[in-house]
Amino acid sequence: MTMALTAARWRGWHGLLLLCVGLLAGSLAWAQPLLQVASTSASSPAATALARTGPASSSSSSSQVAPPSPAIAVAATDDFDWRAARGVLFRIHSPQPGAPDSLLFGTIHIGSPAELGLDAERVRHAVQAQHTLVNEVDGDAAWQRRYDRYRLLAPDQSLAMLIGGTQFIELVTLLPGHSGVQLNRFKPWVAMTLLEEGVDEPAQNAGDPRQRSIDSVVEDTARGHGLKLVHLETLEDQLAALDCTTPADYAPVLQQRLADPEELRAETERALAFYRAGDLPGWLADIDAMHGLDAKAQLAERHARDCLIEQRNARWIEELEPLLRAGGCFVAVGAIHLTGKDGLLVGLARRGFEVSAQAW
Repeated sequence: MTMALTAARWRGWHGLLLLCVGLLAGSLAWAQPLLQVASTSASSPAATALARTGPASSSSSSSQVAPPSPAIAVAATDDFDWRAARGVLFRIHSPQPGAPDSLLFGTIHIGSPAELGLDAERVRHAVQAQHTLVNEVDGDAAWQRRYDRYRLLAPDQSLAMLIGGTQFIELVTLLPGHSGVQLNRFKPWVAMTLLEEGVDEPAQNAGDPRQRSIDSVVEDTARGHGLKLVHLETLEDQLAALDCTTPADYAPVLQQRLADPEELRAETERALAFYRAGDLPGWLADIDAMHGLDAKAQLAERHARDCLIEQRNARWIEELEPLLRAGGCFVAVGAIHLTGKDGLLVGLARRGFEVSAQAW
């Protein structure tokens, strides 16, 4: 990796965020759907985390995803039913009299808008209609040399030593755009992110606007139309969350994923299908199942999830509350942050906001 890296190259996370971190934004004409229903076959090999190994079958993912439910309007309450909140776009009504509504948009950090079943032009119009974009991190934040400590192993460590020679050879095979010397210096979480995001794939289509990520569409639109930009964390905050589990503790997760790359590919396929269906509760349940991991690896994943999801949600809700009370915001964060008992939807409902899922 070069010193010219920006935050955009580090969005996403192993399994939970497919998108971390970095997992985000805009406002629609309410009568028009933001999303277009896309068939499961819309997912291309380039959209899968292991695209270089060939296209993955989507036959299993389509049958596991529930169809999107009608829009629901939920009054502010401690009993917000997050399991019934389907979709990736939510209208947030401020308890402050006269304040305009905001939109909360859950993004995913892989796939083009078309592959995600999103109408990019409607997303742009939604962003333009607001005066403030709130997202996870500044996509143009420059890489600083001090950040290397979050991604590189100590001088006396190597990735091959942590995960074993067989698994390391598999990693090199799956990531041909990186030299073995380079990969051997990366911490396990970095290797996992490279596998799941397929960071070399976007570069091949960099000149094709149809292949731009939805995060880029949102942030570039906001900048182009002069919206105020508010970032919920710095790039260093994000890296620290990704690096919260020690290399030795997280190595078994990478080991076991490399031992069964088909499961990693299938996980990415399922994530895309859940997102297209607006079934964030189903996606969260699939993540919680931790398919293919033994007890030791699951313990590491749970710790990583706490750092990347629950702890960040708790910090973000404090930042979001005054912004959403004032209204007029387009909030764009990784979709998995919205759902669950500790998700942003529940947190906002408990603080007096009315949450309304927008129909497709």
